[in-house]
Amino acid sequence: MKLKNIVFSILLSSSIFTVVHAEDASFSPELVQQAKSGDAVAQNNLGDAYYYGNDVDQDFGKALEWFKKAAAKGNADALFSVGYMYDYGEGVEEDNPTALKWYTQAAQKGQLYAQYYLGYLYLYGDDGVSINTKKGLEWMTKSADAGLDLAQAELGHLYNDGNDEVAQDLKKALHYYQLAVKQDESSAINNLGIFYLEGKAGLKQDYKEALRLFTLASKAENGLGSSNIAYVYEEGKGVEKNYKKAAEYYSLAVEQGENEALLDLARLYENGGFGLAKNLKKSKEYEAQWNELQTEKN
Repeated sequence: MKLKNIVFSILLSSSIFTVVHAEDASFSPELVQQAKSGDAVAQNNLGDAYYYGNDVDQDFGKALEWFKKAAAKGNADALFSVGYMYDYGEGVEEDNPTALKWYTQAAQKGQLYAQYYLGYLYLYGDDGVSINTKKGLEWMTKSADAGLDLAQAELGHLYNDGNDEVAQDLKKALHYYQLAVKQDESSAINNLGIFYLEGKAGLKQDYKEALRLFTLASKAENGLGSSNIAYVYEEGKGVEKNYKKAAEYYSLAVEQGENEALLDLARLYENGGFGLAKNLKKSKEYEAQWNELQTEKN
């Protein structure tokens, strides 16, 4: 068994776009009239209405059309939205280099999500976009220092893990995790819990605080947080060993999408003890579920 930490975020296309666009722009004749008169904010809002299908049929093509009209007038949110749609191939063929150009324009205007996405593209690359760690760190840091929780968490993960281009720096990782935790970013909450559990970056080891943070992450539907609560009970880190509770939290982690916890469940039921009855049948079932998932991936 091992602690589960996030070393880098996976961009979830729908969720982050939803954060930027509150889905509260509804289609109306008045909005159309304002947009046609050249109002950039109205044009951007009309793009949102079409994007989400708010009181109108969802239409990515029309959404992109109106975003581009607003972007032509320098609307930063619209510039970001155009980049996003090229990035994910929504209403247009996926084109990462073109997305990067739109993100850059929005980022230069201070649009924090554009800075985050631009930083991400440069840090990890994509089809047609070469890795440029220096630029990636520059834009990700701008976004993080301006207060975007996702960027703060990303830098925390990056400095926590380190790579060939970025030296591991646990003090910086701790700094950015603490900033992101203040905004309830669940991956940062989970990883800060690991810092307390292990006493990393000069923090005093504190099992109670670690468990509190893992619990917060778990309640935010973070499967790694749930898995780490299970780890605490399995290993007896500041609590009595309790395999029954560990199994409950590993099961919750699976429900939250942390499929590796299936192997933890298989191990627990194979061995039994500490309040959990040994059950080889269950152990084999969990192992079979894991193997089936691996087969589906391949």
